[in-house]
Amino acid sequence: MNLKKILILKKKNSKKFRTHFMWILKIGGSWIKNRHLDELICKLVKFKNERIIIVTGGGCMADSVREIFKATKMEECTGNFLALKATEIFGHLICQKSQHFATSESFNFVDDKLTIWLPSKKLQNEPTFEKNWNSTSDSVAMWLGKKLNSKGVIILKSLAFGLEKEYELKKLQKENILDKNIHKYFTKKNLLKIAGPEILKYLALYNCWEKLASKCGKVVSN
Repeated sequence: MNLKKILILKKKNSKKFRTHFMWILKIGGSWIKNRHLDELICKLVKFKNERIIIVTGGGCMADSVREIFKATKMEECTGNFLALKATEIFGHLICQKSQHFATSESFNFVDDKLTIWLPSKKLQNEPTFEKNWNSTSDSVAMWLGKKLNSKGVIILKSLAFGLEKEYELKKLQKENILDKNIHKYFTKKNLLKIAGPEILKYLALYNCWEKLASKCGKVVSN
């Protein structure tokens, strides 16, 4: 096979992205019991050819780990690891609901699917990630965004947020909307956006991820 044919074959078999920029989408654990979860999953599918990596929250499953931690002599780093495993359960649930999603322990995209990152293996012995109860999936998403030099991170909660508004990071932390360690992974190079159920409307209106992201609230750090 000559070089020209090899290059054509490689191009044909390589994943084609609509946009050059990478984004991290964190789906909060509160969405596990959200009645609009199936709708969210369905509407995300059209972005399967975007450079998006999804991080899932642990929600009620991570809360169960916290209860066990409080009732036993479990070390905090062990509790954090098990809470990370709890976030992965949500990722597997999404994959069970739609064949257009796939889980991965690496940072590689899965061809023709939305990739859900499973963080426990990588973060268990990662010295740059703080392993305590102040680090939730919010911090996981922000750490990943920094690690991969993504354009930005969108954190999806069940609370409603205003259109194109700005929110102070410290205030969101004080109100327990974002976790206590997320600022440690915050950089000016990576946008931090936040949204709630209103994202369902944006998902229906826009086919461009960059346009959708621009509508989400912006989190700023002074």
